[in-house]
Amino acid sequence: MTTFTDQELILQLKAGDRHATAVIYQVYFPMVTAYVQQHYGHPADAEDVFQEVMLVLVQKIQSPDFRLTASLKTYLYAIARNCWTKRLRDNRLLLPGAEAIPEEAGMPDLFPDPPATARVQGWLARITDNCKHVLKALFYSRQPMALLARKMGWKNKHTADNQKYKCLQQLRKAALEK
Repeated sequence: MTTFTDQELILQLKAGDRHATAVIYQVYFPMVTAYVQQHYGHPADAEDVFQEVMLVLVQKIQSPDFRLTASLKTYLYAIARNCWTKRLRDNRLLLPGAEAIPEEAGMPDLFPDPPATARVQGWLARITDNCKHVLKALFYSRQPMALLARKMGWKNKHTADNQKYKCLQQLRKAALEK
């Protein structure tokens, strides 16, 4: 595997290079998986969190004022930590004393910049309508998984988690395609 500097990876990702996405996945996914599993998560949770991390990264790098002031590893770790902590808090699984890094500390929010929105909308256009509905409900409307499962008529949370995983895989595939 060719090695790239953080800045090269950011520039290639900003240009929509699929190889950069694959490199980031190969290099940093194990770190996110280890973090999530050390904090009461499962491999499927780690995949979900990594997808969120990638979406946040792609959205943030599109901003003209984006400047990477730490290493890419540190930046991705912080995003993953915040995403996982939020997920635990939303599911009331956050342990006492475990807090997210405050947003004032310069951590990214999940509101996309206009160019990134167009890119994400392009990816969403290439997935099934059912998956569009699921992902928009979970990530844009912030609906709890239990509510979505009821609305969609799924039997249990496991079914809902599986559907979310499949939809994130569709989105990932769409993001990797040109």
